Amino acid sequence: MQLEFHQLERRWEHLSVRHPARQRRLLTSLAECGQQTPIVVVAAEGQTDRYVVIDGYKRIAVMCRRAGS
Repeated sequence: MQLEFHQLERRWEHLSVRHPARQRRLLTSLAECGQQTPIVVVAAEGQTDRYVVIDGYKRIAVMCRRAGS
């Protein structure tokens, strides 16, 4: 399934620990190899076309930054 950034609810993102050096390595890896591991989501209750992110917050953050979102 392909989703757009605006469809993702990142309500638990604030719980992630940020490591700038790791984020830079992740950005490099995504640029060179693309996304190898899917982001895990579940449908948001009572909302069509909205999904709650379960796993993949760091990948989303890096991809949003890369896309300029």
